Amino acid sequence: MVNPDKLNDIPHKAGVYLFKKGTEYIYIGKAKDLKKRLTSHFRATTGKSKLIVEEADNLEVILVSNEKEALILEANLIFEHKPKYNAMLKDTQVYPYIRISDDEVPYLEIVRSRKGTGSFYGPYTNVAFTRQLFEVLRKVYKFRTCRRELTSIKKPCMDYHLGLCSGVCVGEESVEEYNERLQKLKTVLSGNFSDVVAYVKTKMEQHARLLDFENAAKYRDILLNFSKVMEAQGVVLPEQVNLDVIVGKSNTYLVLRIRSGYLIGKLLYEFEGTLEDFVEQFYVSKGSELPTIVLVEHKTKALTKLSKMLGIEFVVPSQKDTLYSQLLDKAIENLNYEIGLILSNKAILRQMKELLGLSRVPYRIEGIDISHTSGKNTVASLIVFENGEVKRDEYRRYKLGDILDDYESIRMLIKRRYTKHELPDLIFVDGGIGQVNAAYEALEAIGKKCDVIGLAKEEEVVVTRHGNVSLSYEHPVLRLLVKLRDETHRVANTFARQLATKRSLRSFLDEIKWIGPKRKRILLERYSSVEELKKASREEIEQLIGKKATESLLNELFYLKDS
Repeated sequence: MVNPDKLNDIPHKAGVYLFKKGTEYIYIGKAKDLKKRLTSHFRATTGKSKLIVEEADNLEVILVSNEKEALILEANLIFEHKPKYNAMLKDTQVYPYIRISDDEVPYLEIVRSRKGTGSFYGPYTNVAFTRQLFEVLRKVYKFRTCRRELTSIKKPCMDYHLGLCSGVCVGEESVEEYNERLQKLKTVLSGNFSDVVAYVKTKMEQHARLLDFENAAKYRDILLNFSKVMEAQGVVLPEQVNLDVIVGKSNTYLVLRIRSGYLIGKLLYEFEGTLEDFVEQFYVSKGSELPTIVLVEHKTKALTKLSKMLGIEFVVPSQKDTLYSQLLDKAIENLNYEIGLILSNKAILRQMKELLGLSRVPYRIEGIDISHTSGKNTVASLIVFENGEVKRDEYRRYKLGDILDDYESIRMLIKRRYTKHELPDLIFVDGGIGQVNAAYEALEAIGKKCDVIGLAKEEEVVVTRHGNVSLSYEHPVLRLLVKLRDETHRVANTFARQLATKRSLRSFLDEIKWIGPKRKRILLERYSSVEELKKASREEIEQLIGKKATESLLNELFYLKDS
């Protein structure tokens, strides 16, 4: 327990307090008046405050200038240390961000977390939309995507020749000009998507006035493509407003993110705290861009205080605000639907535990499957289901060499995976009792325990160590396992095909005159198969490998697009 005498040294000032047990932080809080807040903790006779004071053996405080600084520091410390008694915001899936590096000449990339340095923009709803947006913005702002050291770059890369990069790394543009354009891009990524339209229209009109109709047409196509990408997300507001809608219940919060009138994010989080605590973590810890307005179901004094500190307006729509009211209703409808799915899936998983005699409810299942090409180049897929839903960002693929034995492949995969990683609640293998036993043998060899089940390929019978379990085709448990089996199979086969296709293209290029190791590497980086190479234009290939090598390549393909 923390010595109450510690209170004697605490000032009546704003700051953050940290309860510790050993080297671990167990609770972090903020206060306008540290002395007053901590005194209430020590005087508590019931509840969480009493538990924290009794469990902790040390107390630290950090003084700050004002309440806003305390808010930001508290949120960042909670995000960093994840104390057990603080409510933590958990993503129901990993949402993508666009990251701008902090190099002298920054590069951009799509990432799945806010780890590392640089500026992060997002989160966005899904990777597909983020990639489409990223590609359109590349054509407009021509930013770097390579991570190479500038001193090592002697010639422009293929992105420069394809009009996707300005060539700043080889002096085709000054660093100042590049960074000036990047500042405009940062404004766009902060939510001002209308700036893209204005910028592209200006470029299009400039080229048209100069009678440069070819480049004017390129910008027209970019504008059409951008509109198509954004409208696919749904135009929800006629005015170009930046706002979020936040609703929550049953420890689940849903956020609709609208930028320039477009819906760019529908995000779902698990969180056991209040709306005010959620808002703090979402905007401060996760660094989500601040909107102008946040629509909520009700306002509190705490939200009013946050409004002043964060500089955003919290609005409870009235019936007269038809658009805002409809938007809030739509968010509540989506939240209720998502909660229904979560509850339904959890009920199925609890049923699975009972039917199959598992040691725990399989909230996290990892499924594995083995695939090979003509007995060679064996690969494995590992997929993840959490709460009955896929977690594609956690999928993994493994090359296992030329092992022909499925059982040995499973043993190798189990050892490679779980020697370093935590076990799930359940391991699923595509196969029967032989595959199940192979998984158990590998787990035993590394000194770990976990339930393992399989699904016989034709009979759709669930295989466990204790015997087979037959379920009707309509049974929700079997439907979930079939979905899991089909997904593991799809991922493993796709990986095997991709490797075979890559080897096929490499073998094809080996036979062509004028295609040496360097040109082969360039083509393999750009194209994944012979079929994809066939679809490329002569001009595109010439930019990559030159005229003579292109002519030789096209002759081998028996394909001249221009003829």
